[in-house]
Amino acid sequence: MIVKAALVGSFPRPFKVGRLMSKYRDGKIDEETYEKKLNAELMKIIKKISKDVSMITDCMFLWDDLFEPFSNSFEGLEKGGLYRFLDNNFYYRIPVVKGLIRHMDATLASFEKVRSIVRGLRGKLDIKAVLPGPYTFSKMCDNRYYSSLERLAMDIAEALGEEARELEKNGAEIIEVHEPLLTSEEIDMGLFIDSFKAFSSKFSAKIWLQTYFGPIKTKLEDLSDLRINVLGIDLVEAEEQFDRVLGIKSTWELGLGAINSRSTKLESVSSLRCLIKKTSKKFSKVYLTPNAMMDFIPVSIALAKIRKMGIASRVFKK
Repeated sequence: MIVKAALVGSFPRPFKVGRLMSKYRDGKIDEETYEKKLNAELMKIIKKISKDVSMITDCMFLWDDLFEPFSNSFEGLEKGGLYRFLDNNFYYRIPVVKGLIRHMDATLASFEKVRSIVRGLRGKLDIKAVLPGPYTFSKMCDNRYYSSLERLAMDIAEALGEEARELEKNGAEIIEVHEPLLTSEEIDMGLFIDSFKAFSSKFSAKIWLQTYFGPIKTKLEDLSDLRINVLGIDLVEAEEQFDRVLGIKSTWELGLGAINSRSTKLESVSSLRCLIKKTSKKFSKVYLTPNAMMDFIPVSIALAKIRKMGIASRVFKK
């Protein structure tokens, strides 16, 4: 069994990075100075993270929220007001749908920036490109244009699929797709499946489907026909779904979301190792991860939790 520690979604933005971004947005520093100082700060934090994890994401520090790059770039979308992100004290700018949604490059620049920094470290550190899933994206929009949710979801799937294809052309080997609404009691599985298939048909890179803040409400068998390579599950707030995953026949690799991304309490290394061992007979490749993005805790706590992940995963043969 191969075991790796990996991040999912974003990472708490370091103070110096946030200050630099604010100064640049306010016109207090020029672009050349901003890029030079930003790269230096990102290099410092990624170097620390790389001591304990094997895989990071491209959106770790540079996005304001999961939807922001697309509201800024896709035709037909604008940024709206602040809305609560699911059940967190964390807010996002709601994407407002004003017209027909069409793809425009949204995340390639951030992917290339993080990749160039990783190359400078001269170590083995993989990068996932992150995208919101088409179902969650469509449900968390303020739709003022489309006559039906189905048409909106399919156009978003088309645009996100083209974004994934561009990322793949530029070196992205894994696309991490966030679909937290798979944990919703009101999930429309027909629409989820149709939009996911339309999205995934646009590219051939590996797909890491990430869920969080609860158990997947549908039968896992409903996902088995989809092109999913890695299934990321929340074992902090939905420990009961661990047995469900162990009981299903699939070729998935598994993302074990065992690190609580909303608590400052540090995990026990022994409990993490025990959890990994339980997967050894079922899965050939396992990733030890936070149960969700880590924006909800301070940088120092996030680094301490990552350290625990590294210690727990290194004992297993790679």
